[in-house]
Amino acid sequence: MAHPVWLLGLCLFFGMVTINAFSMADNAPVEDPDKPYISVIHAHTPEELAGVLERAQAWSLGFETYPKTPIALVLHGAEAQVFVKKNYQQYKKIVDLAAQLDAYNVVDVRICETWMGYRDVDKNELPPFVDTVPFGPAEEARLIEAGYQSF
Repeated sequence: MAHPVWLLGLCLFFGMVTINAFSMADNAPVEDPDKPYISVIHAHTPEELAGVLERAQAWSLGFETYPKTPIALVLHGAEAQVFVKKNYQQYKKIVDLAAQLDAYNVVDVRICETWMGYRDVDKNELPPFVDTVPFGPAEEARLIEAGYQSF
């Protein structure tokens, strides 16, 4: 699937704006299971994604109930490769943790369709619990505008 160069530039621009918007808020305390949260992946590595999932798991164990609104994880970088079927054996531990956390409404994993298009990843190559969004950085901005706080 061919994409115009300007779309790639737009992806990079929104990604940098989103990262800058969250860089100062990342250390904010996360104490309420009923507030909507978003976790922005900065390094775009499987290790960073695993760290976020482990932090979300630890956070959820500190409450008597499960969250009303899951932590949004909008992936639009190399970390999204973790969820592609051909990589499952390599990233089994991360994918299985994400599936467990999704089942208990702790996280909601969303992958950028623009990223998928550039890498020829089809939706049927993703686990059923992973949702897609047309453009990851725009989805992050939309969630922030809707009141999601940094996790």
